[in-house]
Amino acid sequence: MHRFWKMEKRMENMSEQFVPNEDFLHQLISMGINHEIAVQALFCTGNTSLDEAIEYIFSSQESQAVEPKAFANVEAKIDQSESGDEEDEEVEFYKMTFVVNTSLKMGVGKIAAQVGHACLGLFREIMGDKREELETWECYGEKKIVLKGVDETHLRELYEKAKEKNIPCYLVSDAGHTQIAPGSVTVLSLFGLEENVNMVTGKLSLM
Repeated sequence: MHRFWKMEKRMENMSEQFVPNEDFLHQLISMGINHEIAVQALFCTGNTSLDEAIEYIFSSQESQAVEPKAFANVEAKIDQSESGDEEDEEVEFYKMTFVVNTSLKMGVGKIAAQVGHACLGLFREIMGDKREELETWECYGEKKIVLKGVDETHLRELYEKAKEKNIPCYLVSDAGHTQIAPGSVTVLSLFGLEENVNMVTGKLSLM
């Protein structure tokens, strides 16, 4: 309980310092989206993409990742920042990225299961020494991206590149119970600051 209280307070502090992208905010509002929800979507998706904000809104209609009350003072904070009364603190955004071995021609269910393995495997490896980073990631909606990899060689090359840059990463080797051969490398997962992860996977296409 104490951990969740601490995370909620941390979220409130970060949201008070948050200034949404003005162009994105106006476009969302012009689409008929509530101001508070629009600000929340930009906050939780990194404030860098209108498309991601829209996707967040429609995928989170039933279960919001961030409580609206965390944004009660955002509008006042925007006014303060525009007048130069307060200086915004830089906020770092994290994400978890999954690269799927498309050469295996796995079905949708199989891919979902393998991405789940990649997520849990990486999370278990880093939860000890990356707790603060994981809490920040959780506060911002646990951003996850699934990308297309070419084959096992490609995934292993990306894995080595991530290791060289000290980016936490995890390779999944399938047990071979269904669809594919035992030991097949199915998914690579990476976690870190968005700009760091993008140095490894930024040129890949979405699944």
